[in-house]
Amino acid sequence: MQELQPGQNRPLGGGRIAVGVSGEPGDEFAAKTQLGAALLDMTGRVRDADDLISAEQPRSRDGAVIFAGFPGELQIDLDAVSEAITRLAVVLTVKPGFTPATTFGVFSAVRTWLADASGKLLLLFSLPPASRGETALIMAELYRHQGQWKFRAVGQGFSAGLPALAAHFGLRLPEPPPKTPALGGPNGRREADRSAGNGAFSGTGFCVHPDGYILTNHHVIEGTSEMLARSPRHRCRLELVFADPTNDLALLRADPPPPGIARFRDGPQARLGETVIVMGYPLGGLLGSGPQVTTGNVSSLIGPGDDTRSLQFTAPTQAGNSGGPLLDGDGAVVGVVSSKLNALRVHEMTGDVPQNVNFAIKGMLARGFLEAAGIEYQSRLSGNARAATDIAAEARDFVLKIECRE
Repeated sequence: MQELQPGQNRPLGGGRIAVGVSGEPGDEFAAKTQLGAALLDMTGRVRDADDLISAEQPRSRDGAVIFAGFPGELQIDLDAVSEAITRLAVVLTVKPGFTPATTFGVFSAVRTWLADASGKLLLLFSLPPASRGETALIMAELYRHQGQWKFRAVGQGFSAGLPALAAHFGLRLPEPPPKTPALGGPNGRREADRSAGNGAFSGTGFCVHPDGYILTNHHVIEGTSEMLARSPRHRCRLELVFADPTNDLALLRADPPPPGIARFRDGPQARLGETVIVMGYPLGGLLGSGPQVTTGNVSSLIGPGDDTRSLQFTAPTQAGNSGGPLLDGDGAVVGVVSSKLNALRVHEMTGDVPQNVNFAIKGMLARGFLEAAGIEYQSRLSGNARAATDIAAEARDFVLKIECRE
């Protein structure tokens, strides 16, 4: 059996499998939660109510997904799933009727598992040990990649419960606005750089495929009606291709594509203390129209709240750096810059002013996101350290400023 971290994925092939959830204390978990599945098309939406599988509607229209057992499991014939379905989201909700205080935070453990047709446990994903104030979760998803099914650990929560979950799958039910957190990162993201005013905001992105696919943070482009990209050597329009609000990632496509392509690091991922380089477009051009380069070190291999999806680094960043690449000493991508500590709020709480506490989404998670989107990224083993000037010259061809308008 393999245990997965949020964002990790494993190939499944085909055949019959079972997916279920469990929690502690067991009796309370079984009494207060319900399992379900959402069958999603290539747009990430359900086609209609028949694509929602639960105890109330236990069978998909093609018969490939069946809700069975108690407290409930999903029996899935991967070979029989309709070609129109590209993803299957495994969802968990608090049963209607419990008090507002009943959230997933009342359970000491929440996990999802996958077994083969014989019942042998193959994969296990436990939610990170943190306070969970949500009443609905996307625990995991099954998705097709190059004709093969894969399992991906997700753990995306919705504090507004079923209405928010329904809206996420395209049913357009109202969702209350999120609360502003004190920390940045996947569990509390800062907004994109809005220093330009007039409904305009900006961030950074980088090209990961010769066809012009651009990787950035989801919060950089959230709420935009128009997106443009530019660098000293390139200008183009952008369109949204794929989004993952849970892990704060978004995939865009540039037309025409920029001249360069970023490469991810193969082998050992970012190491504690190693040198890293950030290139981006902070503060909406107030620091100049060209890209800005800063250097620092990896200061922690976990993010805020012991979030293993993130790492912490010291290279200075500002609003607008979000979505840019975190590069190692050879110029390979080891992360996606996502946030920084809210120094003013921490000062209000502690009296101390933190410096250069910044976070990036780990490269492994970004690669899993690209695989889920069907994008063939490039990678390489990290070689000898190069001069920051050489890395910056190379990165100028694939790092872009993303300009958005509401």
